[in-house]
Amino acid sequence: MKNILRINLLLLLLTALAFSACNRQTDTNTEEHHEQGEKHTDEHEEHAEGLVELTDEQFKTVGIRLGSPEERTLSNLIRVNGMVNVPPQQKVSVSTPYGGILTSTPLLPGQAVKQGQLLAMLENPEFIRLQQEYLETTSQLEFQEQEYERQRELSRENVGTLKTFQQATSQVKILRSRAEGLRQQLALLGVSMGELAKGKITRTVAVRSPIKGTVTEVNVNRGRFVNANDILFELVNTTGLYAELTVFEGDIARVQVGQRVRLSVIGENGGTSGQERIGRVRYINRETGADRTVKVFAALEKPDAALRPGTFLKALIETQSAPQPALPEAAVIKSGTVSQVFVYEGKEEHEGTVHHQFRPVAVQAGVAENGYQAVTLPATIRKDAQVVIAGAYDLHSVLNNSEEAGGHVH
Repeated sequence: MKNILRINLLLLLLTALAFSACNRQTDTNTEEHHEQGEKHTDEHEEHAEGLVELTDEQFKTVGIRLGSPEERTLSNLIRVNGMVNVPPQQKVSVSTPYGGILTSTPLLPGQAVKQGQLLAMLENPEFIRLQQEYLETTSQLEFQEQEYERQRELSRENVGTLKTFQQATSQVKILRSRAEGLRQQLALLGVSMGELAKGKITRTVAVRSPIKGTVTEVNVNRGRFVNANDILFELVNTTGLYAELTVFEGDIARVQVGQRVRLSVIGENGGTSGQERIGRVRYINRETGADRTVKVFAALEKPDAALRPGTFLKALIETQSAPQPALPEAAVIKSGTVSQVFVYEGKEEHEGTVHHQFRPVAVQAGVAENGYQAVTLPATIRKDAQVVIAGAYDLHSVLNNSEEAGGHVH
């Protein structure tokens, strides 16, 4: 309904302006027989060239508001692409130092796991041999430590020989080293040393999650033999996601740690989809790639479970600039590659009717942010000039329709 009213308003406005132009043309033709009248008409036409005029009533109906450029600090934006990634310490490939037959696993990709949760069970006769050897070694060590103490007492009393005591000392050290080595191997397998000390030997070992996260890959199935160091599962903790951005070499000088980054997920059609995320530049790589780009890493201000590693992003890096003249975006009319504003030229009275005059002026438009657009007015425009900040599109429509009709708007 608002669009229909605006169209009707513009039609009425154009009709009124055309009618006004016709009346003036008639008056001009009547005065062509008088030399002074012809001179006055020529001067007026020259002054009114390129202007849009509105009566007081039209001025109020369109809702014209005037204002001046104001100094604002707007962010210059660097547009880049990137992707979501995770820190290396939060992406884990789960494997075992020994091979074996996988007897069970309850996992599927996408499943959440806790730190220490059971991922799979492996079975291998080698596990039995290691536990048996450890128990035998600790038993021998216990006996040899007693023999060591006996030989030390005999050596003090000069009863035993020094050579026998030295042999007992060496044997204790060898057995201690072997027992510790076997204990560390069993610890890698996750064997419970408390249960083993009671003489309980197990033929299976548990593979447990080293982190809290989500399963992204399951590379095994029940009954499959896996070799040592084969990757069984891939786990990812997504609480520390960051954006890995690709910045061209020519823009990297403007990027600094701490700058705000606005991130959007790239949709199927190449545009952005979903809500905008906010991050901060955390690290800047000091090496330039072969494609003349530099990697910049931005951390998200808030954790976002909806994001996934590998998701492609479009990002805007905000770089601060000095205060510059700016106008509301509604005041700047863009037509192709040209931007223009309407400068208020004042008002004149014709035949008892007040007419407000506006002149279109081409400007250089800069960065836009938070509803404001940086603009550079021509040097010929006064610093205290009033600019149309509301209703500029209506004036632009009137001007275009007048030009298409081949006439001037007065």
